[in-house]
Amino acid sequence: MIDISVLSTPLVTEKTSANMEKGVYTFLVRKDTNKIEVKQAFEAIFGEKVATVRMTQVLRKARPLAKGNEMEKRQAQKKAIITLKGDKKVDIFQTKAVASAKKEAKK
Repeated sequence: MIDISVLSTPLVTEKTSANMEKGVYTFLVRKDTNKIEVKQAFEAIFGEKVATVRMTQVLRKARPLAKGNEMEKRQAQKKAIITLKGDKKVDIFQTKAVASAKKEAKK
């Protein structure tokens, strides 16, 4: 059984938007996820073959707030950078594919 909930949300920044044109997609994933689970979940949801999956951890970071000495801490996260085979592209914001994959996972 493939767990499609490992892909939390797509990470959209200027850099990741430029990479989407090249077939490289970035997602936030759960901390206990490995590359194999990410690859299987992506292929189950979007139906495209994955060439490579790279993982990185974004460490917890403290930064000062606007007022004086107060510090705010950003949560630690894990990112998966997924590259598709060939010149394939997918619409990661299509809700139809995600909804149908979630239905199949429940069965």
